[in-house]
Amino acid sequence: MNDRISFIRLPILLLVLFFLGKLIVGAAGGDYSLGTRLFAMVPLTVHLCLIWGALSRSLRATGAGSAALTGVLIALVAQILIVVGTLGSYILGVDTHFSSPVAIVGVDRAVGFGEAAFARVFGLLVNCVIGAVAASLGWALGGLVPGGGAAGRGVGP
Repeated sequence: MNDRISFIRLPILLLVLFFLGKLIVGAAGGDYSLGTRLFAMVPLTVHLCLIWGALSRSLRATGAGSAALTGVLIALVAQILIVVGTLGSYILGVDTHFSSPVAIVGVDRAVGFGEAAFARVFGLLVNCVIGAVAASLGWALGGLVPGGGAAGRGVGP
């Protein structure tokens, strides 16, 4: 597992940087749409899953299942950060973009702690599946990576 975590160090760093950026913009009172334009974590996660799925095929010569697991791990990191940001915002009573009702339920209405927690845990599960699918698609496209395609040459598992 350490090898797999080591492989996704850059995605983890990018997700943490986007998390901190979104947290700071929100806590400083910045507009929600600005924070989303600058630090949209879910689109970043999907892109990272696609790219690291392709890299897992071309650089590591792994199978589609391994690429899907890579996508799940990337999405899990992103979603854990989002859950921590949301629950921390509620517990500390700080308004951030993670506690925005638009981010949680998609509409501008009051959202209680329980509903927010449920929505975020549900989002964690759904986004891990999306991460697996995106990484699998990336794996399927991994042969297009320049200098890659080791899996297609009979190298690796």
